[in-house]
Amino acid sequence: MGLQLVTAYSYWLIPLCLAFGAGLAAVLYYRNTPGDFSRNLRWILSLFRFLSGSIVAFLLLSPMIKTIVRTTEKPVVVIAVDNSGSMILGKDSLFVMNELSEKLDDLAGQLGDDFDLVRYTFGEQVIRNDSLDFSGKLTDISAFITQLNNRYYNRNLGAVILASDGIYNVGSDPSYLVRDVSYPVYTINTGDTNQHRDLLIKRINYNRLAYKGNRFPIEILVQAYESAGESSLVKVYHKEVEIFSEEIRFISDKQVVTIPVTAAAEETGKLRFRINIEPIDGEANESNNTREIVIEVKEGRQKIAIVGNSPHPDLAAIERALGNSNNFETELFFADNFTENPANFSLFILHQLPSVTNQSSKLLGELARLNVPVLYILGNQSDISLFNAQKSGLSLSGFNNSFNESLPVFNADFPLFISSENLKQLLQIVPPLNTPFAKYSIGNAAYIYANQAIGASATSMPLIFFNQNPDRRTGVIAGEGIWRWRLADYSKNQNQLAFDELFGKMAQYLAVKDVKSRFRVSARDFYAENENIEFGATLFNESYELINDKLVTLVIIGEDGKKYEFEFTPAGESYQLNAGNFKPGIFRFQASAETGTGTLMQQGSFVITALNLEDINTVANHKLLNTMAELTGGSGFDPGRIPDIANIIKSRKDIKPVTYVRKRYTDLISFLPLLLLIIGLLGTEWFLRKYYGSY
Repeated sequence: MGLQLVTAYSYWLIPLCLAFGAGLAAVLYYRNTPGDFSRNLRWILSLFRFLSGSIVAFLLLSPMIKTIVRTTEKPVVVIAVDNSGSMILGKDSLFVMNELSEKLDDLAGQLGDDFDLVRYTFGEQVIRNDSLDFSGKLTDISAFITQLNNRYYNRNLGAVILASDGIYNVGSDPSYLVRDVSYPVYTINTGDTNQHRDLLIKRINYNRLAYKGNRFPIEILVQAYESAGESSLVKVYHKEVEIFSEEIRFISDKQVVTIPVTAAAEETGKLRFRINIEPIDGEANESNNTREIVIEVKEGRQKIAIVGNSPHPDLAAIERALGNSNNFETELFFADNFTENPANFSLFILHQLPSVTNQSSKLLGELARLNVPVLYILGNQSDISLFNAQKSGLSLSGFNNSFNESLPVFNADFPLFISSENLKQLLQIVPPLNTPFAKYSIGNAAYIYANQAIGASATSMPLIFFNQNPDRRTGVIAGEGIWRWRLADYSKNQNQLAFDELFGKMAQYLAVKDVKSRFRVSARDFYAENENIEFGATLFNESYELINDKLVTLVIIGEDGKKYEFEFTPAGESYQLNAGNFKPGIFRFQASAETGTGTLMQQGSFVITALNLEDINTVANHKLLNTMAELTGGSGFDPGRIPDIANIIKSRKDIKPVTYVRKRYTDLISFLPLLLLIIGLLGTEWFLRKYYGSY
């Protein structure tokens, strides 16, 4: 560390500061010399005044102390291990399980104190540790490379040592992500690159939802390797009863056979089916011969009427979104030709109705009389005064046919249903809706899903909200142009799943039949085994006001009868619960809320589906690993050559410590000892003058 005194002005001004101090002393003690002061005292007092005056004048030059700090950063070496299940399915599985960790510890010891060593594991997640259990259900090498580049940006990252079989089943090709990195990648290539004899269930195509009394298809794709001339049986079981069996023969060493199956939905609930391929002689891996699927059987679909004032792209977008759901059956009408019985529908979506050209009085009156749920969508054709009379929970005043461009701002405390992270991210990038410029007033039973943001300013005006009372549910989208949201979803995700989820959740909430329940619990029907099981709950008092100060508990019951007890946590105006992970299976849950006057109960079920991606492809991809190494100036190594990696890294001239120089400037006027010195000089001078009789 070095110190240097610098000023904002030229150093040639320093003699002027000294001259100023000397002149001040001369004027005070030699031009007007006090008669009672001795010669020596005058010299002492002059010195004090000279020093204090010179220092004060010097401070006017804005002097600063420049501190130069040099720090040396050792090169970082990252040791990362693929912790997924495919790592222990190859011929070297015993080495991977029993010796790999020890070999990497020895490698770290060889590198010694010359490097800053960091250990990571990756699979489903990137974790900074060296604990290996090879239990990961997925492998995403690209996520590891991405996080590495972000975490060590502008750091002295010397090298990356990557132990993997090169098999990835999530994410992008990692070789594209390392093309521009500045560090070498040294790969430890594990696993077996040979394709052995194997039968596996490559994929099962099926709908997760069926309806009672119908027959539904299941399509099984069987992949065969090195099995020409062999035959096997494909069987399907329900409740351990065989419902389908078919023999298949393989005529080539790499073949995919498709087996169509039709099953009957004879009962409601979640039905489990087990698909099994009988193994053949010499099969290397039998863990991928069995898969299970769960299909939910319901009584029937809910019918939704989409009624528009006139043709509009919003109508097509909404119809497609709801048409992609197995829960709903949609029909599109225009107000002029609607002749159906409203009682035949569970939900009406009214686009710009009532309008300035079509009041739709008969339809609106029937919907109100029958208490049919309605989702209103406002636009430039809407008759706002007639809309205000519909008791939707929203009233607009001061409307003068002007419109705003309004973006959505998601309400994190919205309690009525759960939105996925993908949907929340979509709401941050969608284009604005065309909304009426007016004063918005909502009722006490309204729950805002998203507010309006006009330009960069968020407002309290609702863009999407729901009104709930004991007799009828309504919702309002306060603007048109939502078809562009579906395009934005495709542009971002190459699908419309988030947009479809939004309308599916809205329709599912509005069309639910049990609207008078004071206690509701929401959860998804299906979860992957690596996902956390999350629940939401809402509780109302006798006046149908939302409360969250009561005890709400939940019990999850597995197929073996084992119970897991949890307690909800208040969140906003509702409740939330993260129950963590569970093994694959069908689970029931029972939720209860203590209201003070009694106990309210809700029950349901959900399914945890198994992730089998690690079993499907077990052939190591050393070509990918070697490509990553070559692109970065590294090398690929067999597990037996792990010690050589340390010698190569040590011998590289470009992997070396980096010295950083940091400069810091501190104003001298803020230096406390200097201020105390000035005060001391002036104080001592004043004391001596006072003591010897001068003022």
